Amino acid sequence: MKKIITTFLLFCIINTTAIAVEFDESVDATIRENYGIEQSSLPPLPSEVPTTVPTLLPDVEEITTFNPTGKIYTLRSGTKVRLQSKSSVSEWAREGAKVSFLSKEGIITREGEIIPAGTVFKATITDSHRPQITGNGGLIEFKVDEIYFNGLKSKIDTKISKANSKTIFFNNIKGERRYWKNFAKDLTPGVKAFNATKDFAKDMRGIPVINLVGAASMVGGAAIYVVNLVVAPVVSVFQKGGSISLPSGTEFEIKITENNQIKG
Repeated sequence: MKKIITTFLLFCIINTTAIAVEFDESVDATIRENYGIEQSSLPPLPSEVPTTVPTLLPDVEEITTFNPTGKIYTLRSGTKVRLQSKSSVSEWAREGAKVSFLSKEGIITREGEIIPAGTVFKATITDSHRPQITGNGGLIEFKVDEIYFNGLKSKIDTKISKANSKTIFFNNIKGERRYWKNFAKDLTPGVKAFNATKDFAKDMRGIPVINLVGAASMVGGAAIYVVNLVVAPVVSVFQKGGSISLPSGTEFEIKITENNQIKG
């Protein structure tokens, strides 16, 4: 009978953990389908306290004086541009919303024109969601698709390559996955109970009769641990992952993916 119960408990542990991982991995199925890859984990960014009021960046000032030339300039494919956000960005952003950035350095076009630091770039939020169950973190996905040079707007094709010095894939910034962290936290009560009863049994080992009480308590602690081990994977499935909030002034790096004609 003991072997049957033990086998059943192990079966429950393995299956609940496997189901939880399967749920967690399924969240990125759309990304894998769209890009034809098996990448299912994207590097998280540290959470920050969000702010809803745009702030002036300390070391990059927006250009407000324009002198259009009527010329067309080429922003070459492969060019990398460092940007700073002008306002906070978070997982609460709605699809279609715009986010503004300022360039941190001058950009040389194919024609030799330098697009100066402080030039405005704008991005469109393409997807977002708050932290989800199965430990899945929040999501912000956006594409920098506009540049304002000499007061004229031009469409550009880019991808985000870095955010806060961390490599980003598919313009997709994700919060921390926390399934296993949540699992470890949910397992803590059982571990503490088992350790406490084990220490008690060890202290009572040399005392006649009472040592039997210590041994019995250790068995009880082990039973609590086993139950906790079975329940923890299931409970962890219903807990959420980490949040994302990128404050004003967050640094990004974008890469131009095609030659783009810029009005200036």
